[in-house]
Amino acid sequence: METLTTSTTYYRFAHHTRRIRQIIVIAAPVLVVAVGLILLSSLNAFGSSGSGLGVLGYILAVPAFVLLIPMLILTRDYSRSGIWLDADVIRVRFPGEKAQEMPWSEARFAINEGEEYLQASKGKEGLGHIVGDTRYIRLHLEGLAQAERRQAEVAIAERIPVRSPTKFALMTLMNSQGEVEARGRLYILGQDVLVAENRGEKRVFFYAPLKYLSSVRPHNPYYIGRLQCDALSLRYRGQDYVIMLGYETTVSGNLGKSSHWSVTGNAEEWMEALKQFHR
Repeated sequence: METLTTSTTYYRFAHHTRRIRQIIVIAAPVLVVAVGLILLSSLNAFGSSGSGLGVLGYILAVPAFVLLIPMLILTRDYSRSGIWLDADVIRVRFPGEKAQEMPWSEARFAINEGEEYLQASKGKEGLGHIVGDTRYIRLHLEGLAQAERRQAEVAIAERIPVRSPTKFALMTLMNSQGEVEARGRLYILGQDVLVAENRGEKRVFFYAPLKYLSSVRPHNPYYIGRLQCDALSLRYRGQDYVIMLGYETTVSGNLGKSSHWSVTGNAEEWMEALKQFHR
């Protein structure tokens, strides 16, 4: 953590950069040794019997180079990233994402999805969103060192309420034609319900007390291949929201992008939870 001015506090994603540095510390010396073996072999420093060392150099150099270059790029990106807590606004810059910011006057509350979800997401998410009336921003608190994470959570809690969901699921929002409208997040926060987008513009579709839902009813399930995903329908202020309790996870790799659908909940359990304060 660094205090830039009397009104701005800056938090670095030190937890993520520590892991990157560990890879660099291993890959860089391996690459240097590999290049040395290649050069010495090309100069015939080992004699005719040392040609195999040159081959070994190439074998070591390729994976070391493939690992090192992305890590150096990430190091540069992370050096420009972090969380800035200003007197009037919170700003977040994270590698690979658009810069985010939200005035404190727009923020209604923060959500901490907790350590359990952090572990389920393999350390990639689960700690920190700030929600406004029409959108939210993701804080990436999981990227901070634990001590700084606690400091950031305390600092945020001094400005706005921090809430923990009593029930949460990734879901897919469908339209009346059965088409995907958005990949989203469904929360029950005490006696309130929140439906929000998980990708794209991070829209908040609605946030309201459960008692204001005029309808909570089952919907025919959806099928992705042989996978059956439960669904339910919510009505709020005259608009129906069809929620499929299934979610598509997209993974980018060296061979392109791949996707995987999974079931994320049971409609009967969700309807019972949503009707708890709706009766």
